[in-house]
Amino acid sequence: MTPDEYAGRCTRFLQAQPHMRKLGVELVDAEASRVTLRLPVNPELVSGGLETYLHGGVLTTLVDAASSVSTLCALEAFELCPTLDLRIDHMRIPSETRPVYVDAECYRITRSVLFTRASVYQDDKSRPVANAVATFMRPEGGAVVSDFQQLIEGGDDAATA
Repeated sequence: MTPDEYAGRCTRFLQAQPHMRKLGVELVDAEASRVTLRLPVNPELVSGGLETYLHGGVLTTLVDAASSVSTLCALEAFELCPTLDLRIDHMRIPSETRPVYVDAECYRITRSVLFTRASVYQDDKSRPVANAVATFMRPEGGAVVSDFQQLIEGGDDAATA
């Protein structure tokens, strides 16, 4: 696939999910087996008075999405691969004045499981906010919803799906 094809597949996947649109998650980069997503600064996500900026659920959603999207860049064709396991090590509190980025990589693919790792950071990749690993199931026989697959792959009828 070309860089534009990876980006198109990833963007369509993110835009097909209402919670990703609501959070404003953006694709920064996509290549074979790797993706970078960005969560822009959003005052609605600031936990006032709690000395924390980003609710753990939002961070978990961001990591799960990036990890899942990295599998789209690792597989030749779209497959629905549900999350089996997700572990996040929180390293520090992110600043509320800067966007949050997550780099995710699908580093191993087997017949039944995909393995990913991710790093969440702001300005400096060497100072992560969190690190994560996740696994995704590849259902036997392939779990694909044809309309959704066509939407993600950008088929002829994707605009109407």
